[in-house]
Amino acid sequence: MYKTGLAVLTAAATVLAAGSPAAAGTPRPRISIEHHASEFYLFQPPFQEESYPATSVTGTARNCPTGNYLLSASLVQDGLPTLWATSGRGAGEVRCDDGTATLSMGFTRLDPVLRPGLATVRFALRDAYTSEQLTETTRTVRIPC
Repeated sequence: MYKTGLAVLTAAATVLAAGSPAAAGTPRPRISIEHHASEFYLFQPPFQEESYPATSVTGTARNCPTGNYLLSASLVQDGLPTLWATSGRGAGEVRCDDGTATLSMGFTRLDPVLRPGLATVRFALRDAYTSEQLTETTRTVRIPC
């Protein structure tokens, strides 16, 4: 009786530890960020009279389940954060179809302004309805002259 019960428990633990066969073959979602940001362009933030240099960073989300997601994006240069260089409407909304999505966000800073050189970019995708984080990555990018 003891050996039979132990065998059943061992078999159950093995099945639970292995997980479902469908989940085992599904690659994890991931984001890749391009090495270089865009060249500077002028962006006029809302309620500002002046235009400021802005740069755009792109990336690709792979292996994401089909659905709607929110892009959380940040760029830090010289230890200082930046603002999104966007008009706001639809900013950060991403649709994954067939496991891939193109990600893009523009960034600007009012004082001090962005300069050519290195910056750290972080992209993260969250489910649009549950806010559960799907994946995130950080990369050092070069802002060209």
